[in-house]
Amino acid sequence: MNENTVYDLCKAALDACSAAADWTLWGAAVVAAFAIGFAVLKGIKAKPLPAVAPKSPGFWAWACIAVLWVVVMLNYFDRQLLAVLNTSITSGENGINMTQAQFGLVTSAFLIVYAALSPVGGYLADRFSRKFIILCSLVVWSVVTWMTGKAETYEELIFWRGAMGVSEAFYIPAALALISDYHRGGTRSLATGLHMSGIYAGQMLAGCGALIAGEPYNLGWRLTFETFGFIGVAYALIVILFLHDPKPAAEGEATVADAAATKGEEKASEDFGIGTVLKSLFSGRAMPMLLGMYACAGFANWFLMGWYPRLLQDMFGISEAEAGPTATFWINMAKYVTVLVAAVVADMWYLRNRNARAYVPGICFCLAGPCVIIAMLPALGFPIALGLVVTVALVSMQGVAQGSLDATLMPVLRSMIDERFSATGYGLLNLTSVGAGALISWLGGYLKDMNVNLGVPLSMAGLLMVLCGLSFFFLPKKD
Repeated sequence: MNENTVYDLCKAALDACSAAADWTLWGAAVVAAFAIGFAVLKGIKAKPLPAVAPKSPGFWAWACIAVLWVVVMLNYFDRQLLAVLNTSITSGENGINMTQAQFGLVTSAFLIVYAALSPVGGYLADRFSRKFIILCSLVVWSVVTWMTGKAETYEELIFWRGAMGVSEAFYIPAALALISDYHRGGTRSLATGLHMSGIYAGQMLAGCGALIAGEPYNLGWRLTFETFGFIGVAYALIVILFLHDPKPAAEGEATVADAAATKGEEKASEDFGIGTVLKSLFSGRAMPMLLGMYACAGFANWFLMGWYPRLLQDMFGISEAEAGPTATFWINMAKYVTVLVAAVVADMWYLRNRNARAYVPGICFCLAGPCVIIAMLPALGFPIALGLVVTVALVSMQGVAQGSLDATLMPVLRSMIDERFSATGYGLLNLTSVGAGALISWLGGYLKDMNVNLGVPLSMAGLLMVLCGLSFFFLPKKD
């Protein structure tokens, strides 16, 4: 298949979705009707899992990974698209007039709302059907993506990005908890890593958003948002058909709550209260440590998601169409490869050392932090000419660190807390990480307007990466 054939197929698919984009709201209404029917037939309350995990995960456990891989890919494509199309949105044709500090606030609006509601999303995912939470989240954020393309003013744009944070806050805690429910043995890191690789695929594809909006596809930034909003709503039908909650415990069968009670832990009722959950999560030092570590990691990750394309434009004088793919492809390729390799290494090492899932990201962060600092030395005033290729290669080490963290964070969390509250715990972790991201996203725009090189806050984030890596070795040890 030659290059022209691939182009023609992509062009035909985009044209078809663009033509159908006006039906997005009707499609969302159809999916909502299916979701209500699902709730009536199956119920939306969370059901207790058997205390003993099955010997092998089974077909629906791997189908869950396949379905959610596409969902999370769309999730991160939609959120990353704004940063990739910075120039088109702020100063291009049919753009919205704003300063870079205001653009940073648009990004921060999403992150602030996303951070604030992540614990709420996690708590609801622990109490209600995780499939139902995922389905609602997908439909709502897809409609919001479509509405982003309709925004005419700065106020409308910031409103819709805030609404994006409301919908997406419910997805990741529910999805990772659902995957961990299915994969309760030696496949947990691998299953988590496979799912999280969809994040990086979405970010890499979002880098091509500049090509879709401009040359060679010429959809424009507005129609690009509308098209992918429609695609998300359409995919929700696949979620309805092929995503299932795990089989609950049979009547009289021992449950995870019973297993917790035999270990001397407090046994909560099925409808546990928020006070009980928080008391359990913060009963040791593991949760506070993980919150601080994830915040340190979030500074670099969210800064690069929001400002990396613009940083490369400023450092090397390249165009938006070149900076977008360069900024998103290589770092996310590093994440994509690492999340799979780290998952396999962590699962294999875990068989000999129960602390391996914490050691793997610890090692990666200790190596990656100095690489990011070295890449930003020219921005700090050092007379070093590294060049585009070397800079991208060094910064891509952050992708290695983040990939290792994404593969192991939920398994590490579940090994240190009561597993029934895993979605709430992950929501709290998201709160600190994304809260840090909101701060640094605004700071990037503020410094940009003050003519301060964007490499300065990124070099600070590199130092925090080293601190995060060292902290992994001081988490509570497992026998």
